[in-house]
Amino acid sequence: MRRFPVQATLEDFFKALRGSDLEISLNAQIDAARAVALVGWSDRTLLKSALGTTLAKTTTDRALYDEAFDRFFRFNSFENMAAQGGPAKPASDAMAAQDLPDPAQDKQTATGSGGPGGCQGSGGQALSQLLLSGDSAALAKRMQEAAREVGLTDIWFFTQKGYYTQKIQQAMGLELLDREISDAKRQTLAPERAKDLERARKKLFEEVRNFVERKLALFGTAPTRQLHDDFLQSQKLSNIEKRDFARMYVIVSKIAKRLADRHSRRKKKRVRGQLDFRKTLRKNAAYDGVMFETFWRSKVVDRPRVVAICDVSGSVREYARFLLLFLHSLGEQVSDLRSFAFTNHLVEVSDTFESLPVEQAVDKVMQAVGGSGTDYGQTLLDIEAQLLDDIDHRTTVLILGDARNNRGQAQAQVMQQLYQRARRVIWLNPEPVSFWGLGDSEMKRYAPYCHIARECNCIAHLESTLDALLRTHSASA
Repeated sequence: MRRFPVQATLEDFFKALRGSDLEISLNAQIDAARAVALVGWSDRTLLKSALGTTLAKTTTDRALYDEAFDRFFRFNSFENMAAQGGPAKPASDAMAAQDLPDPAQDKQTATGSGGPGGCQGSGGQALSQLLLSGDSAALAKRMQEAAREVGLTDIWFFTQKGYYTQKIQQAMGLELLDREISDAKRQTLAPERAKDLERARKKLFEEVRNFVERKLALFGTAPTRQLHDDFLQSQKLSNIEKRDFARMYVIVSKIAKRLADRHSRRKKKRVRGQLDFRKTLRKNAAYDGVMFETFWRSKVVDRPRVVAICDVSGSVREYARFLLLFLHSLGEQVSDLRSFAFTNHLVEVSDTFESLPVEQAVDKVMQAVGGSGTDYGQTLLDIEAQLLDDIDHRTTVLILGDARNNRGQAQAQVMQQLYQRARRVIWLNPEPVSFWGLGDSEMKRYAPYCHIARECNCIAHLESTLDALLRTHSASA
């Protein structure tokens, strides 16, 4: 089904925003369409402001939006086209024609019409006429229509540049132009026209190729990045290279925001509670029992209290890095979060996250907390001495580690006490279940005192665990 120009331009712009790493919700897209219907397309500054108000919610988003808008609505194609048969139209005319659609054309687009090369527009003029007249506005418009016809927004890789460059030229009427050049060469009285058309054809190729390259930078970034992101999310966290840490931080922040939004909506729906019949009937006694006023039992939202205890020894430190990053990116969805790190002694690192941005805090913790060898037994004794009294039926204890104790004492009785006092004890182990209990692993001794013990070694595992954690608390609110 063919899209209307207005609808198509908006959809393409949303795709460009996603390519710039700006997430656009469905509600925001609907608001943007309504804003465009109110302000129209004629005033570029007003259009940019109206769309920015609906699509960019933060200062960071606004910066991404401004850059994407300027790149998407870029109107410098054919601006240097020399007029062969008359003066070139000014660039401002091209600006109005290239990307800003005319709503009046929607009805024409719906019924469909023909034109040179299969691309309608520009008054049905032949491509050669537009090139020789230097009509930059009409050429830019025809190129935009041809790009939409061949689906240029689906471009992913640089190897597709040649394909789309050729397809757009064909849609603009290249076949007819080539025939005209051949005819002009055969006519001995029109050698100059043949030369002019050949120069114009070369200029057309350059303009279309440059246009395709700009669109590749605009639309090809998102799919390529998404492929890389999917790869990173499925990789073991211990295999993530340092050069990808910055991208992983972005991925984790996005997932944490998505989880926070999802569970925030659930809690808002449940916050009113049940109808208080007694109070409602008492207050409405003067109205013969007709309930003009209703009263509801207040509902206290029970956000989870979490104690995160992370092994940061060499074998599992990268897993701890991303768990801490995940937890501290959830914001208000976790009302009380205390973070601890250990190798052979327990160290509270909560203050570090309060004083520094999350990414910097994680890096500092990874550098500061270390030791000669992992000692889970001593760490559990530290938990008993420092932390056990603060754990109650509202507390979820989240432990991340491989449970490899270097042949030391397991001190499993402390795990039993945690199990009895806490709301839940969750142990995330980066090793496969088949490795638990082998060698110096004490996981088989600790697992009976965990409400949940699961393999967790990639971003997808962390996301599902934290989603379940928030869902359980939301359901019990």
